[in-house]
Amino acid sequence: MSHLLPSVNVGNPSETGVVDRISELPESIIHRILTHCNTFDGPRAHIVRMSVLSKKLFDLTASFPVLDFIMVKFTNVHVSRESFFKHVDYTVSRFCLQNVPAFRLIVTTNIQEHAELDTVKRCVELVLEKGVKDLDIDITSLADVPKYRFPNILLSVSVLMELRIQGCELPSSLMVDDIKFKSLIHLTLTNVRIDDDAITYLIASCSLLQFFYIRWCYGFKRLCVQRHQNFRVVWIQYNTLVDRIDIEAPNLSTLTIEGNYGRVVPQMNLAACKKVTSIYYYSCPSNDLSDFLSNFPIIENLYLCANYKFKNLKLSSPSLRKLMLYCLFHLIDFEEIELSTPNLVVFRYPCSPSSINTVLSNSTQLKACMQCYFNNFMDVRLFLNLRQFFHKKNGFKVLNLCIYIKYSEKYIQILKPKAYELPPYELEHVKIQLYAHEESPAHVAFVDAVLWCCRPRSLTLGASFPLIDFGEQTDVVKFTYEKLLQQEDQAHTSIQMGLPHEGKEIMFKKKQGTHILSAN
Repeated sequence: MSHLLPSVNVGNPSETGVVDRISELPESIIHRILTHCNTFDGPRAHIVRMSVLSKKLFDLTASFPVLDFIMVKFTNVHVSRESFFKHVDYTVSRFCLQNVPAFRLIVTTNIQEHAELDTVKRCVELVLEKGVKDLDIDITSLADVPKYRFPNILLSVSVLMELRIQGCELPSSLMVDDIKFKSLIHLTLTNVRIDDDAITYLIASCSLLQFFYIRWCYGFKRLCVQRHQNFRVVWIQYNTLVDRIDIEAPNLSTLTIEGNYGRVVPQMNLAACKKVTSIYYYSCPSNDLSDFLSNFPIIENLYLCANYKFKNLKLSSPSLRKLMLYCLFHLIDFEEIELSTPNLVVFRYPCSPSSINTVLSNSTQLKACMQCYFNNFMDVRLFLNLRQFFHKKNGFKVLNLCIYIKYSEKYIQILKPKAYELPPYELEHVKIQLYAHEESPAHVAFVDAVLWCCRPRSLTLGASFPLIDFGEQTDVVKFTYEKLLQQEDQAHTSIQMGLPHEGKEIMFKKKQGTHILSAN
């Protein structure tokens, strides 16, 4: 340890001149400090390093209230299964000799033998008897080992604030004993057998519950939440048939419903959730979306995902600011989309589940922006529909287009329907992002189609390959410049081209004045 920190003698300040201020802190404060030392490689190493700073800190490492037993952390450093479970047993036994409750207990492991299951049972029950605020148990039973079942004492841990259960059985006395979760704020159930009545009773017994996640659980047909005042976030993810979802939570702000694709959509009663601002709806129907959205008068963020083609998608919401559409197997024709959303700031289509957070977290967008992410979907009809969509007066001022080109030759034949009468739609800015290993004639064809559809005042061209190669502009850069210039009165317009950012992004700006090419 000497190579990590200098040796400090904190035993006698009069001899060393060092004042041990840490030892003057209450134990509860020191424990709180130690809880922030938890990282992926485990908290213990960091705590031991810190313990040289204070004698009291060293003594308290034995009673450190964060018990973190994630098997992958041990197997990554070539620790055997036997050593892992011995460590769990020893550490918990040593901790329980102290007169302090646990702040957090995490057990994430698979069970291959009955002896391993017995160790987990014994250790979890010991910690529950001491009390714990944050409990996270994720256990996968293999071979003929039964699933881990929580002891009934779990229902009596009144200090519990966060509870996450995965792959385990709930206490056998759940529907018999009083549930004393007086402090529970967060509850996650994953791959847990639970019936309708147990869900209703469990939620009703947690009056302070704010975050409820139920994922891939089975055994229930109906999920009912009755008059719950503190619910803020609900995530329902199911892969079995669910008949009905009833939620009465007047302060709910975020709702996620994710059904198994192809399953029948459950009936829903969400009329009491008037304060919802964000909805993520997977496997959603298109025929009753208007009725569905009418439940949420102040909704701001909406993500819709379906495994079929939307038909006549009509959305009306005066409060909606961000809208994302994703289809698993089909693109929605732009001509099928009707939006009556006067305050819409971001419309992303097509998008993917991985892009949700990047859009919803972007609250600084000032002008209405449409974002399209194409992956081998382009043809002439797409750009024609896009132009028609702009003609519907949706109010977009900015367009972001990304194209992932894997088979470049496929797009060289993107042709423009010359006979189409509408002129290019005027936008303040267009951003084009090209993803490919190298430049291709398809990139020129893509830019040509975009600028047939749109007439921007400025344009950002980005690529995953260098746009300036050995001081020479690539073909797509030269083409973009000439095409932008052709859209204007060349005698009175100049194109200012900014210096490339890391060689992979260039800004073009149209300016009134003599035709010049300038760098800024």
